[in-house]
Amino acid sequence: MPPAVSPAAPHELLPALRVLFGPGRGADAERCRDALAGPGRDPAEVLVARAGGRVCGAVLVQALPGALGVAWPPRAETPAAGDALAAAAVGWLRGHGVKVCQAFAAPADAPDLAPLGRAGFRPVTELATLEAAAGTLPAPTGALTFARVRPPFPPPFAAALLATQDTDLDCPELAAGRTPDDVLAGFVGSADGVEHYLALHGAEPAGVVVLAPAGEPGAVELAYLGVAPALRGRGLGGELVRFAGAAAAAGGAVTLTAGVDARNTPAVRLYRRHGFAETDRRGVWLAHL
Repeated sequence: MPPAVSPAAPHELLPALRVLFGPGRGADAERCRDALAGPGRDPAEVLVARAGGRVCGAVLVQALPGALGVAWPPRAETPAAGDALAAAAVGWLRGHGVKVCQAFAAPADAPDLAPLGRAGFRPVTELATLEAAAGTLPAPTGALTFARVRPPFPPPFAAALLATQDTDLDCPELAAGRTPDDVLAGFVGSADGVEHYLALHGAEPAGVVVLAPAGEPGAVELAYLGVAPALRGRGLGGELVRFAGAAAAAGGAVTLTAGVDARNTPAVRLYRRHGFAETDRRGVWLAHL
């Protein structure tokens, strides 16, 4: 009989997160517990498997805006507990309206991926994290002008964003099963401090830039960069990167980070030309629910 799985009780939350994060990462488990208890977060749940009244495995799931979700690879003492956790995670995600769920896997997570695979997740690519010192990026040339926009998005920004998404090379599998409204909702987000910019080439929308807090003091994430399809091949992607560096530095950031699909060779080359260096790489697994 498979182990029983249910949400962690308050007294089980920290022990479950310690199981999930692994030995030597107690401080990360405590930060995660505090974040889960904080106000205004996206729906999330720590699910635990129990054996003999004690926690024998855990998984963390989160529903994000835009019908997206994230699952952390479950950690469990037995394959049966891992499978029970993965199945419960998928059920929780479906119940919260998630259409596409991502799981990010470091090399050390390999033993924990089998339950996700049996629950419908498949490896699709690798996510490379690139980083540069914000203040050292070249200054924008002035070839584009930038207007900050706020949700609800004005039609020119929404149209430009969806146009860049149509041919986006960063994990295009995320679009499967999601509507244009889902895509736009995913860019609204729920985190404080997200900034959305529409780039203009004269009066013509040329692209979009989205900046977000990176979760560490002094760091900003270049969460999205897209050039309008009709204007590609003119070097405008570099202008977007330079603007992102200038905007991040003006806001006091020291570091600018970007996550890039390792298959997106043009984007990787663009960032490297502007002084970004790879700091991390993780496998990306997806489940279409």
